[in-house]
Amino acid sequence: MNKKIFKVHPIMIPFFLFFYLSGEIAIYSIVFGSLLFHELGHLTAAKLVGVKVNSCTILPYGGEIKMEQFSRKNKMHQLFVILAGPLFTLLLLGISRLFDFPQNEIILLTQLIILSLNLLPIYPLDGGRALFVFIPDKYVELVGFSLCCSVIVFCSSLYYFPKALSITIIFLYLSIQNYSYWRFRKYKLAFDYITKNS
Repeated sequence: MNKKIFKVHPIMIPFFLFFYLSGEIAIYSIVFGSLLFHELGHLTAAKLVGVKVNSCTILPYGGEIKMEQFSRKNKMHQLFVILAGPLFTLLLLGISRLFDFPQNEIILLTQLIILSLNLLPIYPLDGGRALFVFIPDKYVELVGFSLCCSVIVFCSSLYYFPKALSITIIFLYLSIQNYSYWRFRKYKLAFDYITKNS
């Protein structure tokens, strides 16, 4: 496996700065460790079904994994890889309920947030990706829906700023990402068509 597989997206910098300036290093460690464990689920599942992983970029809601020819795998394998992340988060949630760790309440809350966020039917969250497996012909509609939802949540979070800073940053990023997907939707569809029929 490539030693440089793990990367951290620049959008994580505001989170790191916030935790550093507030002196909440323990919370930073819990959040970052939880995100890594979530992505470990995806990576483990990808290895089990024989999908080559090129990179894994850590983001506030989890991560973005680039895999070779993932769309050519059967639906069950795709779902297994997609849902393995939330399953690992659920596993960590269960462990933290069984054992009394330091900062246990924060660990529990972090897992609940990561799990709830990732299961939203918004692309490219795990819930949105799982939905895409079942409706691959509705990519444009899914991206359009995801863009609208992301913008609505982002705008709503501004009312609670700065208390909802993390939500604001996450959904700002999702809005920008989905806008990019929307702009390049024709190229994505053409690329998927070529790779599936090659």
